[in-house]
Amino acid sequence: MPVPILLIVPVLLLVAGLLHFVPQLTRPDLFFAVTVAPEFRRSKEGRQILQRYRLFVWGSTMLAIAMAVAAGLPLAAVLIPGAGYLWGFVSSHQRALAYAAEPNPIVEVELRAPREGFPGGPIVALLPVVALGALGAWAASHMDRLPDRLVVHWGLNGADGWVNTTPTTLFGLLAVYAATCLLLVGVAWGLLHGSRRISTSGPAAAGERQFRRRVVLMLIATEYLMVCPAAFGLLMPAAPGMTIWSVALALVIVGFAVSLFRSGQGGARAMALAGGAPTGDRTPDACWKWGMFYVNPADPSILVEKRFGIGYTVNLGNRWSWVALVVVLVPAALGVIFLR
Repeated sequence: MPVPILLIVPVLLLVAGLLHFVPQLTRPDLFFAVTVAPEFRRSKEGRQILQRYRLFVWGSTMLAIAMAVAAGLPLAAVLIPGAGYLWGFVSSHQRALAYAAEPNPIVEVELRAPREGFPGGPIVALLPVVALGALGAWAASHMDRLPDRLVVHWGLNGADGWVNTTPTTLFGLLAVYAATCLLLVGVAWGLLHGSRRISTSGPAAAGERQFRRRVVLMLIATEYLMVCPAAFGLLMPAAPGMTIWSVALALVIVGFAVSLFRSGQGGARAMALAGGAPTGDRTPDACWKWGMFYVNPADPSILVEKRFGIGYTVNLGNRWSWVALVVVLVPAALGVIFLR
């Protein structure tokens, strides 16, 4: 059996296991992106919807594993589960809409809410970009000591994409890494200053701030790790360096993911375990298209909590969200062009 397929099987099982528990990580009065009474998920109808969703998750996963192992079709391991997960969620969302309740209409405002900033300040957040600039300055004066080819892509079996070392490819590669770091900083800034606050006082607000801070810390830690591939490619053999980097990146992401899963979306799960009252996300169900895309021109927030899963999504009804998407896509497209 090919090595890539052997690696695909545990990944599929891990993803299915995570998706199995995702409905329990959302706020208690949100069920498949629909505002419901907090006790609904424990009702007969709620359990039936949940069981049906999990049947789609595990059924598509087992089918994908069978296709990948028996027929040697690794592409099936992506297409089949993706279609199964999507259909399972969308159909569950449609069923839950029949039991929708009115969202909490109260909007809380706290004029003296504690100021939130980057952990360690903006200098700490931007230091990786400065490091990449310094690396570029060093490389410009030591072109004769650089490898003849630069690694631009790694696969399951190691490096599998290179470009010849020229000033264009060198600075194009560093620019891609710098743009990625700036993107992570931008998302972190958006969470701190442009995301929708649901609770602004009391234990619920404290839990929400702690959840947000953990996400920001994860983004900044990932930003620092983005410097490593560029440094390894220029200063040391790529293979051992990338092995170290891959393990470190995986440990960081898994560590933060476990912490966020334990607290639940917006810290709501920890709040519920402590006996606090659920607050929902105070957004209208009608603004959530298929339960996945938030479109609300009346909401000034750029980022809002996802209604299914952990993390945040963009408000597609805010024009600044589209500006941010363009800012993300243009550097990515330029990187692909320059590194071909």
